[in-house]
Amino acid sequence: MSDGYIQMDFPSRPPALVTDVPLALLKGLSIKPIEVLQNNQAYFVVYENEMDVISVVTNNDLLKQLAPYDVVVTAKSETYDFISRYFWPANGGDEDPVTGSIHTGLAPYWAEKLNKSSLVAYQASKRGGEIICNVGKNSVQLLGKAVQYLKGTITV
Repeated sequence: MSDGYIQMDFPSRPPALVTDVPLALLKGLSIKPIEVLQNNQAYFVVYENEMDVISVVTNNDLLKQLAPYDVVVTAKSETYDFISRYFWPANGGDEDPVTGSIHTGLAPYWAEKLNKSSLVAYQASKRGGEIICNVGKNSVQLLGKAVQYLKGTITV
């Protein structure tokens, strides 16, 4: 888009409440969650406040045991509607800077909690990034600033 934003449309993938939380998840995070949910991508760890999200420390050796699932930590924010951080040691990495796919679960969760369909999120990684989330009945539209670093053609 000409204003520096890129828009992506995805199917909604809301998480469901987990009643039997894996011990590796609880011990793999330095702060105890108030709620844990899960979708087909990750465990969603909900914290009391945004400072918990920012200050949580992970034990990646323990979080690797959750394979194939990743871990996202999130909380309501004072500046944004919600914030998050995304960890993926079970799939070969540490912390992702800004993750569109996980917002297909985060946005519907927070849309229901906050009773609104348009939200502004912040992924609080070291690099960080703001994501505008528009939640529909079965879809999530994500908008964010992008910098083009590659141009090419794919032939199928």
